[in-house]
Amino acid sequence: MAAPRITTPAYLRRARTCYDHLAGEVAVSLYQRLTERGWLTEEGSALTTQGSAMLAELGIAVAPAGSRRKFSCACLDWSERRYHLGGALGAALLSWFEQQRWMEKDIGSRCVRITAKGAQGLKRHFGVQAV
Repeated sequence: MAAPRITTPAYLRRARTCYDHLAGEVAVSLYQRLTERGWLTEEGSALTTQGSAMLAELGIAVAPAGSRRKFSCACLDWSERRYHLGGALGAALLSWFEQQRWMEKDIGSRCVRITAKGAQGLKRHFGVQAV
């Protein structure tokens, strides 16, 4: 049986929002790198001590544990059929990426554009190839 034909436009597959966090190929790669580097637990439910230290070093503020919202979770990506990072942590990362001018959201769309600075930063700090 042949694999289903992918009909999602390339610009949406690459990077988009999923509620208030990043989704698409780049987000799936980011989630994978966070777990491979031991910054995020395998099931995606928490930062490790190393992950907390690395994000703090970058200046990324995350919601305190114990809030009503899930801190972190694996969110199934509909175009990639693999997980990206959701919850308060996923939202904090996307917000920080925007503040750093690594990413820009298109108004009226879920599309997210990764800037040249963002591609460099994602590769340098997270090991994610975003080009």
